Amino acid sequence: MKYVVIAVLALVLGVLGARWYYTPKTEVVDPINVMITQMRTHAIIEHERQVAVWYRACPDVVGVDPEIFIAWPAKLSYELELSDVTLERSGDTIKVHTKAIHADEPAIPTDFLDYLSTTSLFTFTNEQGLVNQEIQKSSAIGRYLTTYYLKWDTSLRGDFAGEIEGVVTHMAGALGVPVAHVEVDIATQEVNLPKLPKLELCNGSSASVNGLAFAKNEDAYTVPIRFSVAPAKAAGIASIYGPAKRAK
Repeated sequence: MKYVVIAVLALVLGVLGARWYYTPKTEVVDPINVMITQMRTHAIIEHERQVAVWYRACPDVVGVDPEIFIAWPAKLSYELELSDVTLERSGDTIKVHTKAIHADEPAIPTDFLDYLSTTSLFTFTNEQGLVNQEIQKSSAIGRYLTTYYLKWDTSLRGDFAGEIEGVVTHMAGALGVPVAHVEVDIATQEVNLPKLPKLELCNGSSASVNGLAFAKNEDAYTVPIRFSVAPAKAAGIASIYGPAKRAK
């Protein structure tokens, strides 16, 4: 009889063991991995800076040199891609690591370019041709200023870091992850300023951006002027958090 009992017990244990082995186990999802996936899917954060450039040009022409006042607006754009973002959790602190910020091509609506010329009757050069020459320089000036702001505008990194902190905090709350601090580490890279185009500035004058001088002439050469970038105001910042718009 005892052998029958032992056989029955063995059979029951075998059935229970088989059910335990073959029962699908619920996989525990790490919320940090979910956050990383979401941030990599929504791949780009963008910020902008609105600037206005103006200067007085006195080009060397046949006859009396004219004086032309040039003014135009521009939008400087920057992106931070999150396609390879990493997150680390230590207690109630999440550390975020991203690649470096990079600059986009500036938007310069030349339709809004204004100029005022003091062309003399003794200036034997087409006025519109001189203005067109200055318009052609606007893209190079815009690229220079875009790079300058990337290099020296400390509020730019703060804007991106604040945006990422808000995104992480929001996702952590939705996933029930207790977070007291979010530390954002944006990679840095060497930024080399491009060369300014030659500006035939009037004697004693300089080219300005948002009222700050950024270039002057010395010995017939255009040389940059170091200026301090004022922190952007909230109204002057635009940000987008969404899917990547184009392949890199």
